[in-house]
Amino acid sequence: MSKDTVTVIKSVNYSEADKILTVFGKYNGKFSIMAKGIRKITSRNRGNMQTLSTSEISYYEGKGLPILTESQLISSQDIDSHINIENIERLLYILNKFLVEGEENKKIFKLLQSVLEEDLTVERVNKFRLRILKELGFLSDFDVCSSCHTKKDLQYFDPNDFSILCKKCYSTKSKGVKLSKDIYKNPVFTDSLDRYIKKIVEEI
Repeated sequence: MSKDTVTVIKSVNYSEADKILTVFGKYNGKFSIMAKGIRKITSRNRGNMQTLSTSEISYYEGKGLPILTESQLISSQDIDSHINIENIERLLYILNKFLVEGEENKKIFKLLQSVLEEDLTVERVNKFRLRILKELGFLSDFDVCSSCHTKKDLQYFDPNDFSILCKKCYSTKSKGVKLSKDIYKNPVFTDSLDRYIKKIVEEI
């Protein structure tokens, strides 16, 4: 019998009563697990293994997919009420696309638990996505101007190639968004990050 602390990042119905869950484990990374009978109202695991719920689980590893045996809920997100569904989709997309099957990453797991402790606002989700990109080596250098490579007067964000511009290059190129403490909730920044992530997915 194996154990792990996991967050559910994908759920697919399988037969009338079962589901195949993709989970991100603290110790075992991303992996798929069969949850037999979990769609039944009487299932003890039903409420513990919803999308973005975190639980301590036990599972049997035999032939085929591991089989969930027990679960104990640690925390959950009420995704049907106050949370913007687009923010949930953004969070799940980067987790499912960038996490490597079976590869442990306790740092990202800890970051995920931190972001799930509060409401999934666009600002919190964008910051989390940037942390993942940086941790996995997919984020360009935000400490220098993407045009002239200076580290001075970095005042603008270029949404076309998701990079930083200095004051001088912004004037030359005539594009960009003024950097501010609210940049992470800026719709232009969010759309640019969406495009940047999808571009990376297409290339990997």
